[in-house]
Amino acid sequence: MKLNFIEDDDIDIDMSPMIDMVFLLLIFFIVASVVVDLDKPSVELPSATAAKVSEDTTGRVQVSIDRTEQVYIGAKPVTLKELKTQLTAELEADPNIRVYLRTDGQVPYGVTSKLMKACAQIGALDLIFATFEE
Repeated sequence: MKLNFIEDDDIDIDMSPMIDMVFLLLIFFIVASVVVDLDKPSVELPSATAAKVSEDTTGRVQVSIDRTEQVYIGAKPVTLKELKTQLTAELEADPNIRVYLRTDGQVPYGVTSKLMKACAQIGALDLIFATFEE
């Protein structure tokens, strides 16, 4: 029994489906990254030479202060009194609450100080600040 093979040197792999998939994945990740950033208030973080950027921000309550000195928990604007109430509720649920503080570089220190004192008064003592490394 003899097998007859067709000798064809022009066998090509069609790359267009692979290229289409790469572009679809690229578009997906671009759109997904934009959606994630929309959940945060617009804050221009300060930079510092001694800054240590935290690798692990999971399990932290995100508190932000924007340029207009508006305080946010996550993406929800709150007053200082509402902040204390919500953090107290979080503390009751988890006594080891950790706060991730994002403050705009243009916000005066006095505003940030009031926020830190409010956290200390209710017992939320584990704070980290979001900064950029220089």
